[in-house]
Amino acid sequence: ARATMLLALGLYLGSLSGISSFVATPLSSLPRTILARASPRHDKPALSLGPTMQVWSNNQAIEEYMDLLGGKSQDNIPDCPSVIIGGGRIGQLIRDGGNGDDVVVGRGGTIPTEVEGNTEFPIFVCCPNDEVEGIIRSCPVDKLDDLVFMQDGMMEPLLKKYALCGNDNTQVTPYFTQFDVGSRPKQSLTDMGPDSFGETKYAGETTVCGKWAGPVIARLKKHKLDCKKLYYRDWRRTMIEKVIFESVFNLVGILHDGQSLGEVGLYYGKECEDMIWEINQGLRGHMAVSLLSGVEERCFALAQNPQVEYRPSKVENFKWRNGFLYAISKTCFENDFPDPMHKHTQYLEYAKEKGFIDFPLEPYSPFT
Repeated sequence: ARATMLLALGLYLGSLSGISSFVATPLSSLPRTILARASPRHDKPALSLGPTMQVWSNNQAIEEYMDLLGGKSQDNIPDCPSVIIGGGRIGQLIRDGGNGDDVVVGRGGTIPTEVEGNTEFPIFVCCPNDEVEGIIRSCPVDKLDDLVFMQDGMMEPLLKKYALCGNDNTQVTPYFTQFDVGSRPKQSLTDMGPDSFGETKYAGETTVCGKWAGPVIARLKKHKLDCKKLYYRDWRRTMIEKVIFESVFNLVGILHDGQSLGEVGLYYGKECEDMIWEINQGLRGHMAVSLLSGVEERCFALAQNPQVEYRPSKVENFKWRNGFLYAISKTCFENDFPDPMHKHTQYLEYAKEKGFIDFPLEPYSPFT
């Protein structure tokens, strides 16, 4: 039995591709300004500048797998009076899912440390991605881990800057749309039929991770929106999957007369599939992450969802989608490595050259 468990554990860890190889870059070769830059949240001693080998090591996968074997699930904290930052569509959606006792804070407002005598409560961040860093900086230090990020796109580089990317931090990958404040939201959940075990497979499934997953699920459920709670490691992969879907299908579409996302999936599937495969390989080396099995199948199923298929292709939110992938390619260029995502880079630069993209291709980094 022990041998079987160890074999299963090995297969599970292998599927995560969560252990990277040695990185033989001495810290002494890095700029001192980068080494000295620490998270504003923590007062840590300066890093040693002596030569060293860097190894990515994390026992989180083992802990989660043992919890799975033991039938242990993450705690679900019930909903409670909360703070909501932003009064737009998503902010109003979250507020309507509550019990009418939330505190709404406008942009630039003061975030309270107590709500109705309670110091433990979620803070729903319902503002555009570009405003998130300002919210983080204005948040009381002892409430940072209570922030609930409702944003769409690749927020990881920014959140890592403030040590807000991990098991306890609450993040949502939304697969629903709301066209106007107060209108009924519509989700993109796509039934793909049963898998080999008879369980229903889904594409476009909203997911959440972290401490305040319970209140998120409860509030979305009141709007008849499905939301699945995951451990951070698996949630992260679903988040990246959505970033890739939006980046790839829209990019391919604008180079084919602005076809809808559904048409892109139907008629230009080989281009999308090749690009997704290449990006997946690149992410394994750059982020030590491998996408969940069946990513291409889910992307094509999502493209045929009635809430998605008629959307005209458009490359937007560049900083939080294609710009993240392009930043990886640029980093490789600058260090004389081959581009691990050359198909994406070629399509992107060609689209810029032909005028299909009217903004500069500037990769985003929260540290610049």
